[in-house]
Amino acid sequence: MSITNLDRITGSDASTYAQRFDGESPDHIREAVWKGFGDSFHGTVLDIGSGNGGWIRYLKRSEKIDRLLSTDISDDGASQIPGVEFQLADAAVALPYDSNSIDAISALEVIEHLVNPRNFMKEVARCLKPGATAIVTTPSNESIRAKISFITRGYFPGFSDFEYHDNGHISPILEIDMRRMAQEVGLEVIDLCYPNEGLVPKLTVSWQKFFPNLRGKNWSDNMVAYLKKPA
Repeated sequence: MSITNLDRITGSDASTYAQRFDGESPDHIREAVWKGFGDSFHGTVLDIGSGNGGWIRYLKRSEKIDRLLSTDISDDGASQIPGVEFQLADAAVALPYDSNSIDAISALEVIEHLVNPRNFMKEVARCLKPGATAIVTTPSNESIRAKISFITRGYFPGFSDFEYHDNGHISPILEIDMRRMAQEVGLEVIDLCYPNEGLVPKLTVSWQKFFPNLRGKNWSDNMVAYLKKPA
């Protein structure tokens, strides 16, 4: 399917998605996922929304991965990484892979960009083998900072007009949304965690700079969902 056809389906063009963090998730998110869940990637692994391949370079460290698949709505460079099988696709519409064919899926900072996150979750569940797992990360909209932003400005920090128009942040996800979507498509929520630091409202420093032991939903700007397809 060409990008032109994808544009007509999604209502967004590839350039919108290509602007997100120069085509990759921020490094501190990749570090947290690798530290917490790196061992879960094995066999045939699919990375969704690969951008320029920042997360794929982490995955390539693993000796347990036999086959590394990658897909995105635009090719920001992931296809040029040796050993990666890349395909253009809009994950909100359909993933170009067989049902029950993937051992592990990653989608770092992707779901908030998608027109239809529920169909995305359905496609993730379809592609996973029974007993296989997926990691999905997204901005946290339930931190102290997020709540203050919503009350005072009417939107979450990652979903301002700038983020909406320039970075394609169009679908804010709450924890209850993640749990409901997983349940709807038959995925188990093994873990929902908030491993990263969070910014103090209106400042560019984190809470943890002043209070290093602050952790969890109230103090993190990112949510990580660890999901499993029942065997």
